[in-house]
Amino acid sequence: ILDFHLSHKTNPEFEFTPNESTSKSIWRYLSTENLLGSIENIDLEDLDRIFIIEKATHERNYTEKELYDLYKKFQFNINQLLSVKQSYKLLSNVEARALVYQGILITSEIEPKIELTKILKDLFIKDGIQNAFKDELSKILKEIDIYEVPSNYTSFYNEFVHKEKEQESLTKIKINNKIIHQSKLLNYFTEDITKENIEKDLNDLLKKIKKDKKYYISTKDIILIESLKSDGVQVLKKYEDFYQIDDSNMPTDIQFLIDNNEIGLVLLRLVEVIGQDEIQDIGSETLYFIISALNQLDIDPLRNKILLKVLPLKVKKYN
Repeated sequence: ILDFHLSHKTNPEFEFTPNESTSKSIWRYLSTENLLGSIENIDLEDLDRIFIIEKATHERNYTEKELYDLYKKFQFNINQLLSVKQSYKLLSNVEARALVYQGILITSEIEPKIELTKILKDLFIKDGIQNAFKDELSKILKEIDIYEVPSNYTSFYNEFVHKEKEQESLTKIKINNKIIHQSKLLNYFTEDITKENIEKDLNDLLKKIKKDKKYYISTKDIILIESLKSDGVQVLKKYEDFYQIDDSNMPTDIQFLIDNNEIGLVLLRLVEVIGQDEIQDIGSETLYFIISALNQLDIDPLRNKILLKVLPLKVKKYN
């Protein structure tokens, strides 16, 4: 990656077209640095190239919007559009997905629309690129009222919509002022609260907790406090020795990139560290250096999103 990065930075005529054998780390670098070529003028007959784009979308290097805008450009005859369920079987996998997607867009009746949506989902699964039809799938199904879904498609509908809505319902944060990282200090990352107010809340909480000899300050507590301090929130001098900072877990290569303000490469390395894991499953020590890196680079929106994902206690939100 470093050699690739240096080639990009030192050669003004640097060009690179990724292919199916290009490593995931290079794809991520190209995506982070906005070096992926535009697909606006891609040759629609170059099906191998379009499959590479589908695969890159599955790996979240291209956006789904870019892929589906590309599908809309395919030219099909009227007979194909009127008989999508039969016609797609005679096409290549790429063309089949484009035809079925166009069929979904022009179909207004609920049952055939859901049927085509399921066919398209299966076509993506067949080629192992199901994540390329994730956001768009949700968007299509959410436009359909659950009460209009035919009984033979309720399982499919619920699998991709009901489950998601249930996850979204876990958005109410339950404040627990007995634990720092679950306390009302979290409101700073979700609301427009002045530093003065959050500063008072922080020091009041530290005063209360310091009196509790049984309280064990956790890594997550430190993550929250250090994030506030990174934003300029002041901790009273008498609480500065409340905990010790251990930066030994920060990989030296990441710190080097931070010191050189290589934001794109830092983000790429953090993606590699997280890998296939859910952010909620990352260990506290790893989470600490991820947040520390974002604090040093002042990438607050991403930091806040991660903090609100991993720190609070969440409960069901009932309307």
